[in-house]
Amino acid sequence: MIYHRYSNAQLEAFADDLNRRYDAGRLIKPSQVDVYDIVDLLGARIAFEYLSPDRTYLGATVFLTGSLYVWPGNPYTKDMVPTEKLFYGGTIIIDRDLNESHSEQDKFTENFTVSHECFHFDKHQAYFKHSGHMSRSFNGYGQKQTDKKDALFWIEHQANYAAAAFLMPSKAVEYGARRVLHYRGDPLPFGYDIKDDIKELGRRFGVNYSPMVFRLQTLGILESKFNPYI
Repeated sequence: MIYHRYSNAQLEAFADDLNRRYDAGRLIKPSQVDVYDIVDLLGARIAFEYLSPDRTYLGATVFLTGSLYVWPGNPYTKDMVPTEKLFYGGTIIIDRDLNESHSEQDKFTENFTVSHECFHFDKHQAYFKHSGHMSRSFNGYGQKQTDKKDALFWIEHQANYAAAAFLMPSKAVEYGARRVLHYRGDPLPFGYDIKDDIKELGRRFGVNYSPMVFRLQTLGILESKFNPYI
């Protein structure tokens, strides 16, 4: 399969470059982003469809013009069946049920899903055009259990890592951690007593608790092991 094994440092650089093109101030201080501005910036199309009747799929990117089965609604009701619909190459599709939700958690999930698909669109066209005409992002920020020897594992890892780095730039995360989590340079103990503060920091970036934890741990700000006694 045709794909590049980008290093984490390269993915950080891609994310920082995209932030500079959008709003360089995001590299310094925590802020949210209108992820659909990024879709426009990259020159992709956008569509909203019920990708599944149970949110199994949250997003997809169509690289070659072709058809995809979409559903008439969510949740599933008796006798509901999908229909085939044509999509042009270069289209990012976001689950309509997710997009239409008014919950903060869903909005933040949408932010991550769109960012994930944007990096597929920007960096993985050669892979998907060779292996098939679209990517699909699964519930759980695009994560799918695959063999680490499988090219798809690394493609999904890259999109997840780059999306996290874009939404939560490293210097801005450290800036926020010093003010919200009282970070002073040594990895912070990870336990229940810091959970609400991590959620608050995540809100400032427009992300949920889990990706904020992932990013803090990736940057060495938060210990990797959870201690239930603190």
